[in-house]
Amino acid sequence: MLTNMNGQDFILPEPSEGDGSQKKYRCPKGHKFVTSNPIIIAVDNDPDYNSGPVCSYCYVDWFKVNVNAEEDVTL
Repeated sequence: MLTNMNGQDFILPEPSEGDGSQKKYRCPKGHKFVTSNPIIIAVDNDPDYNSGPVCSYCYVDWFKVNVNAEEDVTL
């Protein structure tokens, strides 16, 4: 069991055998999304970063902030 950044415990669903079934999720910021492969941020040494399923928007935002990734802007 993991704990998300809001202090809520969550249990990951058992992996399916690739049936591709879509499930509904809500990320910690409240965005609703549907996917068969949710992204979950988990950091071993800092459980405050453990997120539970996050939408792709929040994942990109988290990645930019925490990995210092910069968007390549063409002028």
